[in-house]
Parts: sequence; structure tokens; C-alpha cells
Amino acid sequence: MLSFPPLRRALAAALLVGASACRDAVPDRAHPPEAEFVLSAGDSSYWVTSDSGSVRVRGAPLELARVDGRFYELYVTDDDRSYQDAVLIGQRIFRRDLITGDSLLVYEDTIVPRLAARYARLHPDDVRLQPNDDANDDPLWRVTTSIDLAEVHGPFLSFSLHADVERDDADPWHTSRRGVIDLATGRPASLERIVGGDVARVTRRRTVAAAAMIDSVRAGGDRIDRARTASLLRAYHLDPGSFTLTVVDGQPAVAYALSGRGEGDEGHLLELQPIEIGEPAWWVAAASTLPVASADGGRQVWRHGRYEVVVRQDSSTSVARLLLRDSTSREWAIGNVPVPSTRIYWLDSPPLDSAARRALVRAFDESALYDEEVRAASFRRSDAWRGRRVARHRQTMLRASAPSHRHRA
Repeated sequence: MLSFPPLRRALAAALLVGASACRDAVPDRAHPPEAEFVLSAGDSSYWVTSDSGSVRVRGAPLELARVDGRFYELYVTDDDRSYQDAVLIGQRIFRRDLITGDSLLVYEDTIVPRLAARYARLHPDDVRLQPNDDANDDPLWRVTTSIDLAEVHGPFLSFSLHADVERDDADPWHTSRRGVIDLATGRPASLERIVGGDVARVTRRRTVAAAAMIDSVRAGGDRIDRARTASLLRAYHLDPGSFTLTVVDGQPAVAYALSGRGEGDEGHLLELQPIEIGEPAWWVAAASTLPVASADGGRQVWRHGRYEVVVRQDSSTSVARLLLRDSTSREWAIGNVPVPSTRIYWLDSPPLDSAARRALVRAFDESALYDEEVRAASFRRSDAWRGRRVARHRQTMLRASAPSHRHRA
């Protein structure tokens, strides 16, 4: 399926680019080291090139992943199944190959499609909204899901999903869950694929952690409100697929959470202690993209060859300083980037091939056409109309929704 990515927020910060200078035959310590990389920061990607004494930076509202040397853009689109008396909007995650331009659906929430089918059976006289129709301000049903892209570790994309359901014939409820997608296959990642080792040890620790969490909730409940505590515990369950990947003390770990369904607290996640998984084969390549953080988390450092990339964050601001550091520890300020800065894809070693470079240039060029008011972009006019209609429907929700194409840490 040929598709173009949906539209995202404008860049969170503008970068200040250093002045150019000529490179002498003998290395000049006054010049920044030669480097080329793409930094993921905030909701954007920053392409940094340092050569011949000059530094060039290009920012774009792109969420990129690199799998087996191939660049992909990751994005979320709305799945609108609304009727005249029902707002029914789910979300999907796509992976777009920058070289071919083809998009692959890698995750689709099942809550909205299932409830949309039920609504159609219960309300056979209602009709689907057309591309130019506005949603009802007071619908009988309002079902929405929101997906947040969490983090990319090697070939794996972690995400979280939250759903809100309001119906005229039932009590309102909401639910949350987590998940990991294997970007190499475009399918949900199994624990076996991620751990690549002693899965039984992880599942045992998961069971122990879940039991400890339940005991903690039960012990912390008000003695007078035992019925409420019991009801809360009944709402939660251990979903073996509800986890994300994270890093603990520089090592990969899986972070499970008990999923709930109901009103109030029952619909949120109960986080369990992360479980370290050792160093599976895929971690070697993934680790080179991740920073080493300082104890207070205010500084991230990536070491690569004879230079380093440093990001320093001021806790009082939402931006951080991006710097290059050479082998003598001399630093050059590149500019400001939004936080958090999460990973770097190196383009100089190994060098980027011509096809990948053209694809990356094209992706940065196309991102200049992105417009926040449209949710799904395509050169086909009908798709653009559909995107505008989704945006109008989202404005009718009780809960304010973030842009559908986004990245959260």
C-alpha cells in the first residue's frame, strides 16, 4: 500500500547552526570534529552534518527507526468509523519504508472496530458519516482510542494505548494496555523474540511481581472500604502481551503493567518492576544508538569513534543544548533541541549508501509539507478530505486528544 505519513506538530525548537570555515591540511583544533548523524529529540528528528569546519543541521517532524540498515518512518493515523449519532474513532500504527514509500500497517486497535460493529447492529437506521459531514455534538455513543509511541530499541517499537467508552445504554468505562511491535516483521513482538534466552525466568519473575503488586494494593486499601479495594483488584488482570521495552542501568528490560477496565482507577495501568533480560543478540546494535545518562539525568552522551555527542538539559526549560565534543574534550555548541533526546542513528560509520541518503533527503523535504490541521496526508484528494473530517470529529470529544502522529517518552 502506497501511503504518505500523517501530519504532526511543528518543530519544538529551532537550531542555531555554526559558521563555516575551511579545513587545513593539518587538523585545526578550532574546528568541530567531522560527524554525521540523525538525533531523535522530542517529536522530531535532527540531521547533523559537520565537515570542513562547518556544521549544518536540518530538523523535521519525523519519527524514524532504522532496522537492518533500512530507514522507516513511524506514524499514527485515525481510524474513523463514525455514524451520525456515534463518534467512533480508533487509531493505527504504520511503518513507512523511506526508499520505496510503501506503508505497512503494523498495529490496529480492536476496541473501536468491535464496538462499531455492535453499534451498527443495534442502530440499523443510523448511517455512516460522509467525508464532509461534521460529528454530532451530543452523540449516543462516543468511543475513542489514543496511541502513544513510546520508544524504539533496535527493531522494537514500544507503545501504549488508552480507550474511553461512553454509551447511552451502558456505564462508561476506559482501559489501557501496552505493547511492542517487531518492526522487522511488522507484527506484535513475542517475549521469545525479545528475550532470546530464558523466557521461563522472565515469566516467573513477572508472576511474582504481579502478586506483589496485588498484595500491595490490598494492604494499602482502607479497612472500611474493603469492598472497593476488592472491586479494584477484580478489574485488573495480567496480560502477557502488555509490556514495553526499557533500559535499567544500561541494560534492556521488559516493563509489564496490569491492565484494568472500568471507571476511575480501574481503567489505568498498575506498573510492575522492570525485569532485566540480559543482552540478547539484537541489543548490540541497539545499544550504539542509546546515550549514557548522568546520575541526575541532566546530561546524555553518545560516544562514536573519535567524537561524542552531548545533550545537556536545564531542568527549568523544555529544551536542551546539543554539542559536539572531540577527542580532546573540546566542545562546540550546535543549538537547542526539545527534550527528551532518545537515540542517534550514525550516518558516517558505516557510511550511508546513496539510495538511503536520497530517501532520507526526500523524507525531510516532504515533512515541510506537513500541516497540523490535517490528520492523514496523501496526494489523493479524497484522503485529504477524510483527514480533515477526522480532525473535526476529534474536536467533539470530551477528552482533549493529542495529535495522532506523535512520539512520547
